[in-house]
Amino acid sequence: MQLQFQLLLTCGQTNSKKSFLSFTAYCFDDSFKYHHAVFQMKHFPETHTANNIKNCLEEIPTLWDMDTIKIHAVVRDNGRNVTKAIDDSVFKEVPCFIHTLQLAINTVLKHDTMAQILVKSRRIVTHFNHSNQAQSKLRDLQQELNLSYHRTKTSCFFVPC
Repeated sequence: MQLQFQLLLTCGQTNSKKSFLSFTAYCFDDSFKYHHAVFQMKHFPETHTANNIKNCLEEIPTLWDMDTIKIHAVVRDNGRNVTKAIDDSVFKEVPCFIHTLQLAINTVLKHDTMAQILVKSRRIVTHFNHSNQAQSKLRDLQQELNLSYHRTKTSCFFVPC
């Protein structure tokens, strides 16, 4: 069985503001069974320059006695340092869809028209959240229209990664 790994690179901080790099591999076997494992999660006190990230990234196959050919691609965020690190390495890169989507959402949210729509929408939701009578009427209308009951949500514009 030949496995082709996707390697997910995550740069982050703990609650105590300590930086880390995490490398998670995932793949599907010949039976399309999903496999994943955290290969390394290490404290990364160095500055997050492209060169430092690249050096750390290229250590992984050596530490795990893994042929780099088995690493199909590295999924990355859109940070310039991470993009450059992977571009300068032996790996192929794939931008993270969720990061890219979040950037698009944030761009749209900056437009005045969208800001006005959000203000009006939040006022409506606030009205329903503070009025038992309005909530009851909403529930009755949903039932009358054979719709599933849905509660109002204040905001759902952040896509977690």
